[in-house]
Amino acid sequence: MATGPPAHDARDTAADASAPAADVDRKNDSFCAICWVAGEDQRVDMPCCGSPTSTTWYCRRCIEIVCETSYGGVGMCPMNCGPITIEDGVVKKATRTGRCLSCLQDRLLVNRHVCAACELGTRFTLRYECERCHRVQRIPHPMWRYQTAGVDQFGTVTWACHQACGDFTCWRVLAEDAPHVPQWDAPEAWGQRDGWLEVVRQRRLQEVEVERNALRGGGGEDDEAQGGFCLLM
Repeated sequence: MATGPPAHDARDTAADASAPAADVDRKNDSFCAICWVAGEDQRVDMPCCGSPTSTTWYCRRCIEIVCETSYGGVGMCPMNCGPITIEDGVVKKATRTGRCLSCLQDRLLVNRHVCAACELGTRFTLRYECERCHRVQRIPHPMWRYQTAGVDQFGTVTWACHQACGDFTCWRVLAEDAPHVPQWDAPEAWGQRDGWLEVVRQRRLQEVEVERNALRGGGGEDDEAQGGFCLLM
């Protein structure tokens, strides 16, 4: 994961928020490791990783976007330390568990009755190949999560095969459906993590650009002549 900010001044960074990531100097740890524009004053305390002296850290808004773009407001820590959520403005570990009415397992719940995994699987009901009979079945559960060895490998967790097996077997998502797996939830071996953080980064930079344009519209020439203005407040 890229972990650095632009090499130039933060005000210039915000003014050029749409610049491609390739132009970024990623060695400076004075900026959010996702958006590269938020300074230390916007640093958020993470409940699962990092410390006040960590050189890799995240701003509040980027973590909010991570949770907003995940189902049920439960996102994944950018360092893969586990599910997180935001309650009363505080980033917390997502810990509300119970018996899921879909998979009948005790898991993290995103509502009163269904676990986060089954809610996600309902949104992305993809086709999978059975390891034993090699027939195809749609499964309302994110079975891709268990393909930790690679997108072309069968998973390590079983699901009932309703095709020819009549038993619990392992599965792999069809190559045609694999692109529909959300990047933020794909196993690390798939190499999708940077793509997911890039989506978060671009949304954050779009917000900065909107703020920049709004301030330009109301600031006037005198403000620009005085050296610009804060684009992140």
